[in-house]
Amino acid sequence: MSTAEPTVITFDEFGVAEKPPRIVRARKLLRQHPLGAFGLLLVIFVVFLAAFGPIIVPDSETISTDILVGPSGEHWFGTDRLGRDYLARVIAGARLSMSLALGAMAIGVGAALAWGMLSAYAQSTFDLLSQRIIDMMLAFPGLVLLLLLTQVIGRGWQSVALGMGIIFAVNMVRIVRASTLATLAESYVEAARLIGASPYRILWRHVLPNMGPPLLIYVTALLGGAILFEGALSFLGLGVPPPEPSWGRMLTEARTLWKYPHLSIFPGVAMTIAVLGFNLVGDSIRDIFDPRLRGA
Repeated sequence: MSTAEPTVITFDEFGVAEKPPRIVRARKLLRQHPLGAFGLLLVIFVVFLAAFGPIIVPDSETISTDILVGPSGEHWFGTDRLGRDYLARVIAGARLSMSLALGAMAIGVGAALAWGMLSAYAQSTFDLLSQRIIDMMLAFPGLVLLLLLTQVIGRGWQSVALGMGIIFAVNMVRIVRASTLATLAESYVEAARLIGASPYRILWRHVLPNMGPPLLIYVTALLGGAILFEGALSFLGLGVPPPEPSWGRMLTEARTLWKYPHLSIFPGVAMTIAVLGFNLVGDSIRDIFDPRLRGA
């Protein structure tokens, strides 16, 4: 026998069906997408540790005489070769990875929206030239282009975030442009033009709101990619320089200390949790907004 709860529909005084409260709709979505709910919990967990890590754990740079000690009651994740608490180092690495990912995403989304919408609206020569520039930049693999950018603009926190933001913008411009062209072909946009609406008003009031779902799906996927990019750069020695803790640099340092597995297990698991959480959330958002996948 089915135990599903019956759907209760209420009507207002004019006979129009009322929407259920947002909390009810949110609970229904979480029940329908358990993997997405699990991914959301992972993301919240990582963000919580990144935000409140300094309150929970001691300073990640404090040096002690407990050198290369395994996990214990005093040091849950053990210590590194300088006697620093490894739990504090892993949480500090989460703070760095999330800051870089969010900063790069803000730069990438802002640049992609401006570039893509202007290219689609202006069309003609500007659109042609901008798309050829995108083609040339897409010819380079993302990691190779990121390595070149970090060598040109430096290895600081802001430089790495700017480099990743440029790469994300290049990948998102075509999505923004395609969505803008589809919206500009709608009849209500033509009506707005006929009544004299400015290009800024058309792009802001009519085009931008329609980009939410596809852009949100792509952003969640790229947030996980940003964490992997930062880890790969740090693993190659080209990421944020010391003393800032980084999951990728922790894995690099652990290669020469293979007799102490906790040095590679914990940062690797932390990176896996963060990337998995964003990927699961992105897949669920895609299922919610894609009508072909609803109820599948």
